[in-house]
Amino acid sequence: MEGEIFRRVKETLKHNGATGGASLRNRYGALLKGLLNCKSCGCAMVHAYTTKRNKRYRYYVCLNAQRRGWHTCPTKSVPAQEIEKFVVDQVRCIGRDPSLLGETLKKAGELGRKRIQELKAEKKALDRELRRHDRELRDLAGKLGTRIRVTDQVADLQERIRATEQRSTQVREELIALGREMVDEREVARALALFDPVWDSLVPREQARVLRLLIQRVDYDGVEGTVSVTFHPAGIKALAQELEEGDS
Repeated sequence: MEGEIFRRVKETLKHNGATGGASLRNRYGALLKGLLNCKSCGCAMVHAYTTKRNKRYRYYVCLNAQRRGWHTCPTKSVPAQEIEKFVVDQVRCIGRDPSLLGETLKKAGELGRKRIQELKAEKKALDRELRRHDRELRDLAGKLGTRIRVTDQVADLQERIRATEQRSTQVREELIALGREMVDEREVARALALFDPVWDSLVPREQARVLRLLIQRVDYDGVEGTVSVTFHPAGIKALAQELEEGDS
């Protein structure tokens, strides 16, 4: 049965990644393309390579160092295979360690929860604004016909009401979307548990797509020698759903 699950999951990832887009079309399997950032400079690190004696050496280089000179960045570059393996191992560890999974989900959801709080506060302010506009409109309605200026005020107020209602709708839709992105620890644990055995059977293009689903960004500090991985809650849920479908 486990072999059948493995086969279905692998086929699901292959099928869903068949049209992954130009962002994943790199010849040399740069798994962290578009994800890796230089913490020292606050900019992206881009994939590059050199060839010596018919052997290719891949690495990621700070965009600041590449454009302005090696001396401008203390991080400079990092071997591609080394940092890619570290990031993949981080994902593997999370799938094996329930306590680490919980901590990762907590951190991954912090930004989403903060945004939800901000949107709820804005929604309350917009509701108060609409009630105030409604009172003003009723007051002006009793004065219509007395002065041309009142008619202009009503038109202006109606325009402000439309703008406020439009923003209120946008806030409500974003709150709904964020609510759908919140992940359940059990489904994520299942997805990451399946990630481990499936990963090595995927081709680089498929591996890159999976990492882009799971990870929002990777920050590398060449001075301290540290790597920070920020996971994407919506992406974790998307992968969990894909793996669940592959198992159905």
